[in-house]
Amino acid sequence: MTALIRTTSFTGFPELVSQLGGDPAALLRRFRVDPRTLHEEDARVPLRSLVAVLECAAQELDCPDFGLRMAEYQDLQVLGPVALIARSSASVGQALEEISRFIGYHSPGVDVQLDRSEPQAPQLVVDIRLPGLLQRRQMEELAMGVSHNTMKLLCGSQFSAQSLLLSGVSPLPPARYRRYFNTTVYTGQAHNALVLREEHLSQRIEQQDQQLHRVLLEYLSAFDAQSPTDLPQQVENLILRMLPTQRCRLALIAEQLGLHERVLQRRLAEQGCGFEELLERTRRSRAEIYLAERHMPLAQVAGLLGYSEQSVFNRACRRWFAMTPREMRRRLLGSTSSPSP
Repeated sequence: MTALIRTTSFTGFPELVSQLGGDPAALLRRFRVDPRTLHEEDARVPLRSLVAVLECAAQELDCPDFGLRMAEYQDLQVLGPVALIARSSASVGQALEEISRFIGYHSPGVDVQLDRSEPQAPQLVVDIRLPGLLQRRQMEELAMGVSHNTMKLLCGSQFSAQSLLLSGVSPLPPARYRRYFNTTVYTGQAHNALVLREEHLSQRIEQQDQQLHRVLLEYLSAFDAQSPTDLPQQVENLILRMLPTQRCRLALIAEQLGLHERVLQRRLAEQGCGFEELLERTRRSRAEIYLAERHMPLAQVAGLLGYSEQSVFNRACRRWFAMTPREMRRRLLGSTSSPSP
């Protein structure tokens, strides 16, 4: 099924493209997006179209920080009803939990999780889930920029995260990220996240409206009921975060989910998959993304995938793609040299 996204996520695209000397309507049509839908608040288009047009605009308009610039036009409000339920929550932590729960209303291809496993350094993790689509840096940076703007809206204009984690290797200088996020930035990480502080989550939201919150919760819960919690997806999320620790084991994943490992195995089997299968699938899909990063060392790729030795990663790469990591990188870079609709 094609993952869609509400056209509010194109906010700022026409203005930015025009400022850079481009034709926003022509760009949108190349990726099968009718420019008129941008004025329809609840219209939806394929998420792949948004991701691809951002990459194309960045390349053709010679604007490597296109995603960050576009984020300056957006904040929590692009999420529509999800924004309202967050703004009417009792605390910032609750607001982020609500966003995490209902983000599928905005787009099922965008995953937001509030990771509280380290109480002194909770993380707001954002992932773009589009299998096979390797070029997504502009979309990821747009999403992280909007996440930062959301935290400023909820916590106040002086908000600053402990740090920013970005997957992949960026051609932008670190100073560009520091200027936008006002914090230390680490690239080449396993996932994209704002590392928060405990006090951020406990902060009260002044405009809390309990009655509005209840009405919106009832409304969005009806939508949520049509999209039941996906256990394999939860397991993949945890695998992705735990891979770089080289401690990604079934028992630890089950503990994170509050389940006995045999119960987790049984529930996964009921949905037609197993832990090892999910682990292998996650590693393979991430390997393609990391290998498409020209300047990411292969040893770093192996580490992010949870391999303690390069030779083990080499064997896995041959098993997945019938070629070495270097050969796969050459193939990926050749096929992603220019964006296509």
